[in-house]
Amino acid sequence: MALPEQVIERLSKESPQTPGWSVGLLAFSGGILLIALLIYFGLAFGYEPYLDSRIAQLDAQMDTLAKSISAGDMAQFTAFYSEITNLKAALGTHVVFSRFLLWLEKNTEANVYYSRFTFSSGNQIVLSAIAPTEADVNQQVAIFEAAPEVKSVNLSAVSLSPTGGQWQFTVTLIVDPPSVLREPQ
Repeated sequence: MALPEQVIERLSKESPQTPGWSVGLLAFSGGILLIALLIYFGLAFGYEPYLDSRIAQLDAQMDTLAKSISAGDMAQFTAFYSEITNLKAALGTHVVFSRFLLWLEKNTEANVYYSRFTFSSGNQIVLSAIAPTEADVNQQVAIFEAAPEVKSVNLSAVSLSPTGGQWQFTVTLIVDPPSVLREPQ
């Protein structure tokens, strides 16, 4: 059966269309490209010249400040900086007593008290101590021997005090100086 005349006329007047998804994809891609181009040109021709002019202004300010400092002041600053650098190097190898006191606090038996300590030749420490019992003396020596920072322990002058009934003793420690007496580098 043949198509009616109206249908043929209507079909001939309508233009064939492509599916809608390809037009949408093309429009989306074009929009992304347009945004990317706007960002690029905005940065290249707007923000870059602004940054260049700002850098030039700051360079000019630095030149002005550098010219305002006299040669004498510059020499004084250089000497001061040199002193600070040398002081930092010297303090790097300096004995730090507070670090040792923290270590001693950690490695002391609860009932032991120190009456005197002496540092000598960089890594030898002599401690005079008091303990209420002989067991406390032995425990303190064991703590020092177990400490990894202590190379050797020498116990001497152990005596019982006639008046107080406490044990007095002297311990000589040979320690590893960087770990006990100096700040870590």
